[in-house]
Order: sequence, then structure tokens, then C-alpha cells
Amino acid sequence: MQKTFVLIVGGGPAGSTVARYLSKKGIENILVQKNCEYRKPCGGGIRYTAFKEFSLEENIVEKKVKNIIIGFKKKRIHINIEKTPIYIVDRRKFDKYLRKKAKEEGTHILEGNFVDFYFEKDFIISKIKTKEREIYIKSKYLVAADGVNSLIRKKLFKEYIPRIPVNYIDISEIQIEDCHFYFGNKIAYKYYAWVFPHFEGGNIGTYKGRLENFLKFLNLKSYTKPKGFFIPLWKDNISLFKDRIFFVGDSAGQVLPFTFEGIYYAMASGKILAESFLKENPSLEYKKKWEERFLKQFKSLKILQEIFLKNDLTIYFMIKLFENKYIQKEMIKLWLGERDIKINLGFFLRAFKRAFLK
Repeated sequence: MQKTFVLIVGGGPAGSTVARYLSKKGIENILVQKNCEYRKPCGGGIRYTAFKEFSLEENIVEKKVKNIIIGFKKKRIHINIEKTPIYIVDRRKFDKYLRKKAKEEGTHILEGNFVDFYFEKDFIISKIKTKEREIYIKSKYLVAADGVNSLIRKKLFKEYIPRIPVNYIDISEIQIEDCHFYFGNKIAYKYYAWVFPHFEGGNIGTYKGRLENFLKFLNLKSYTKPKGFFIPLWKDNISLFKDRIFFVGDSAGQVLPFTFEGIYYAMASGKILAESFLKENPSLEYKKKWEERFLKQFKSLKILQEIFLKNDLTIYFMIKLFENKYIQKEMIKLWLGERDIKINLGFFLRAFKRAFLK
């Protein structure tokens, strides 16, 4: 039986970041990744600030997006984000790169399938199945970074994280330079449909069952069979830990509401969790530090999502708001966590004036 202080299940941005920063602090850990060649279904967008924050080399970036296009019916709004660009990465290359960074710091990487776990006194025993054999790993703590379909969360809480189903296709025949976000019940339900630059063409997706409508909206035809996955939905009462087991990234619903940005928040949450192990009570420290940094931002964008994406009428009001250059700048600040907003009657009165009383 192998032993370690922390066992991390899942080698995506969340798990690899936890592992890397644990190793930086001299905390022994093992990272288990089911398939080291796996590419997660993902647009691959990550904010530019992440590369400085986590000391990442920019040569891993496939494309740099300098413009966002927001659309509703025939309306299009172009927003320049040259000063705050979105970087597009190939998730297979990017995740392997992050695991390499963790390994360089001292993390032991194990390719295998996490099967089960059980408690034994003050330890957790995890069963891992590799190509060659079954391994049991004894750890003080277990970190579940195993995604939206977390087996660990399912066993511990008897349910998955809240989530929404989406369909997507990759089209290599088209070249996309900007990030497109389109709204409307017919093509995106109460969320958004997207067209993102990809390392090989474009990535197009939307809420499950709306993809055919969206392709017609774009005047595109595709003979590629759509693929599907789930996007986590953040809620304020999602448990981040239980019985020395911690959840991070998609398994904790740490995806920013409204924008559904996940990569950055998986990494930032992973770093917070890793640093929490230096404290006497890692559980309370993790929850406290995460809420101090992100709770206001997540709550604000959750409220805005529920208000503005409720139906086509509220979407129309949102689009009118985004025509205003000041609103564009302020929403970018909110997205980057550089400002807070108070959503009350005064907020909507100011919003109405900017949208309709120019």
C-alpha cells in the first residue's frame, strides 16, 4: 500500500494546481489522472491575467482573442478587449503542461482510474486501477478534482453537482478570431450559445436541444455528429468539504455564473485549497479564503444571470445596456473581479437611464 499526505483525483487545471502548490510548500501528494491524453470538451478560454498569477509561459497559448461579439436576433455588439484579452488553449496540451509543472515541483503523477475509497481510522484508503494492477493509497486527505461527474461527490453526497447539458461541434473548415456570445430562448434557452476560436477552426455550442436552431441562426451546416457534456452550475450552498475530503474546480461548482468561465476559477480555487493545508484547520480556512475572494462576485453574477437571461424581453434590455461603452468597461471589471456592484432599485434605475435615456 502506498502512502501520502494528500491524494488528488483529477489532473485538470484544479487538481494539477492543488498538486503544484502543495509540492511548492513541501507537502507530500500524489495526483491520479485517468487518461493523460484526455482532452476535456471545453472552449479553452482563459483570462490573460492567469498566466502572470500562476507563472505560466504564454507559448502554450494557441490564440489571443481581442474582441467579443454579443448577439441577440439581428443585433450585434462588438466589444474590444485588447487590454484584457482572452487566451485560447488546447486543453490536452494545457492540462499536460500543468501536470508537468506539478511534477517538476515534486508531485508524483499516477495514471489510473480512481475506483473507490473508504475510511480507516484517521486515514482514507483509495483504490486505483492502472493498466497493470490495482493499487491502494493511504492518505490523510483526499482532494476531489474529478469534474462535474465527480464519483467522489456522488458517493459522499448521493448526488452530482448542479449542472446544465450542452451540445457542441468542432468545425475545422472555419476560422474564428473573436469570441461570439449569442442569446435568446430559441437558440440558447436561459444561457448563451457560443462560437469560440479553436486551435483547429471553431468551437460551436449551446444548450442541449438548441444546437440545430443555433446552426440555422448562423447559416451554417455541419455533418459532424454533435458531442455533449455538462457545465457545472454554481450555488451558494454547495459543500466544499466533508470528512477530510475536499472538492475543487468543477466538482465544487466553481464556475463563474453568467460567463461560465471555469479554467481560471479552477486554478485559483486550487491554489487557495493548497495553501489551506498549511493551517491548523484546512477545511475552515479553504471555505473562508474562497468566500473572501470570490463569493461577492459569484453572487452578483448569479443574480444578473437570473435577471437578464430570464426571457427574450430581459435579454433585449441587457443588449441595450451593452450598447453603452461605460457598461462594457464596468462589466469587464466585474468579470475580472476588479469591482463589486450592489444590485438594488438604484442599480436598475441607473441601468434604465443608460440603456434608454441616452
